[in-house]
Amino acid sequence: MQRFRFRLSGLLRLRSQLERVSRRTLATAMGNVAVVQHRIAAAGESLRQCEEHGRGTDGAAQLARSLESGLTRFRWRLERELRAVEAQLERARSEWLERKSEEQSLLKLRVAQKSEWRTEHARTEQHELEELARLRAFARVAAHEVKS
Repeated sequence: MQRFRFRLSGLLRLRSQLERVSRRTLATAMGNVAVVQHRIAAAGESLRQCEEHGRGTDGAAQLARSLESGLTRFRWRLERELRAVEAQLERARSEWLERKSEEQSLLKLRVAQKSEWRTEHARTEQHELEELARLRAFARVAAHEVKS
């Protein structure tokens, strides 16, 4: 039996590699978002602590208030960074979905072609078996006529 050969197997392999690369890029972008979110949470916690210590009137309270204003600016900067990495995440997600869709289309085409190949192969095999059966029947009839 002849083996099935998908003519676009090279393209399918390439699409699979591109999908894996875009999946890794997506995972990296998700990690970047998580890191920035963690940094924002840490800055928020530090900001709350500075607010607590800044309620007094002594020198430590004044230092806590100035640290609080610096932490507020730092948190704003982190929020801008978060928006940037979230936008990067969305681009990576849409690229991955596109790559995944391309790969899935080729896989569906491969499955359809393989199914068609199997059907055609089974049909050819059935015709060959029928031909052999007819030849065998003719041989029996001929052998029976020779004996008679």
